[in-house]
Amino acid sequence: MSYITRNANILLLFLIIISSTALVGATVYFQSNFDKINEAYGLKLEQLNKISEELDKQKVTLESVSSELTIKTAREQQLGEQYQIVNTEKETLEGENTQLTTQKNALESELIETESALAGAQNSLEASKALVVSLQVEVDDLTADKNALANQRDDLQTEVSCLRSANETEEAGC
Repeated sequence: MSYITRNANILLLFLIIISSTALVGATVYFQSNFDKINEAYGLKLEQLNKISEELDKQKVTLESVSSELTIKTAREQQLGEQYQIVNTEKETLEGENTQLTTQKNALESELIETESALAGAQNSLEASKALVVSLQVEVDDLTADKNALANQRDDLQTEVSCLRSANETEEAGC
């Protein structure tokens, strides 16, 4: 039996050596794989950190763009309101301009009519002045004739009075 026990011991020793070798081989194999996995994990973690940093930068950029968009939207709305106000004012001023142009044209027509009437009145006035001058000359002529006739009448009355007195006195000497 000692042979079986010895063989069993050798077999057990052989199994222990094979088990130990397999355990060492598995440990080395798994350690090697663990290192590779650890390196891959480190690379992935580094990439994840870079992506996280890039994401943070993109978030900041997005917030900045969002803020600018909000400001631009507010400015656009404000400019839209100002445009509406300016457009309304422009339309009002165009209406006033049209009205004033019509009024100007009417006043120019009235001015032309008034100037025409004034020119007619001035012509009439000049004619009237010429008539007045003519009549004044005629009046002066008639006044001179009247004065001459009055003098002549006075002379004739003097002569008539002289003749009457001479007739009464029968003297002829006037």
